[in-house]
Amino acid sequence: MAKQLIFLCLMMLLSGCTAQNRTREAAPDRVETRPLSTADTQKAGQRNGDAGGAAAVNADIERVREAVWKMDSAVPHSVYVNGKDMWVNVHTEEQLNHRERMKKAADIRSQLLKVAPRYNIHVRIDVK
Repeated sequence: MAKQLIFLCLMMLLSGCTAQNRTREAAPDRVETRPLSTADTQKAGQRNGDAGGAAAVNADIERVREAVWKMDSAVPHSVYVNGKDMWVNVHTEEQLNHRERMKKAADIRSQLLKVAPRYNIHVRIDVK
């Protein structure tokens, strides 16, 4: 009887230790976060070549819109800038299949790269 009691206590002790190890392994790592100050964002903008700030970005957007207006059968719908990426949505009344749409988007992109070369330009064509 004493051996069974010792064996039972030993089993309970070992099962408790393994459960503790499992919870420790399953706990997620802590991630340290901190808010960015304005000085950090200004330094990041200067590193990315955005020395002009919002005024330069707005000027680039207007140049792109004007360039799209000058193209045949293309109307600028929206232009978004996210860092080094520029997303341009263009409306057209032409009925294009997938291949023609891809070719027209590539042509528009190549023309816009001449206007705003510092951006990775992504063009999306929508039919009105």
